[in-house]
Amino acid sequence: MTLTQVLSFNQKNVFVGRSPKNYGFSYFAKKNFKKGDIVMSGFGKILDHQTSHCSVQIDKAKHYLPQKWTGKYWNHSCDPNSYMHTRPDGFPNLIALKTIPKDSEITYSYWMSEYAWSPKADEVHVICKCGSKKCKKKILSFSQLNTRDKDHLVTKKLCEKYLCTLWNSSIKKIIKV
Repeated sequence: MTLTQVLSFNQKNVFVGRSPKNYGFSYFAKKNFKKGDIVMSGFGKILDHQTSHCSVQIDKAKHYLPQKWTGKYWNHSCDPNSYMHTRPDGFPNLIALKTIPKDSEITYSYWMSEYAWSPKADEVHVICKCGSKKCKKKILSFSQLNTRDKDHLVTKKLCEKYLCTLWNSSIKKIIKV
């Protein structure tokens, strides 16, 4: 997808507003989404490192820096209503994990894309404010999850493709030992 296509698609699907969870800005559904619908598409400048704020990991050593309409306000929830799926161009789509009613805040779990936090990442220092019954009180990365949670994400393909590959190769190493 081109930047123009991503902007057009996202602006048809979501609007920007203030998060009721005090996360700052967030995206909200302009329409009802059914489970499996593409809600938003990510796009941005490719980086070889994590930034302290707003970058999204899309491969082992690759992040992208989103703009306002390409993922900058994707907020975390420990009980998200969307998940990430890598497009052929390497960027992620947010897919509805369940029905998302019109005007609902769009959320995903950062552990669906981030393998580990750099020491300078904001998420190292902030407390999770998602307020869900499943809240882990911290914004965790994939590497900080327990084995059962990692297996669930990988088996259900609810995370970036590179995380599935990393996890499957690490399991194979353990089995061979």
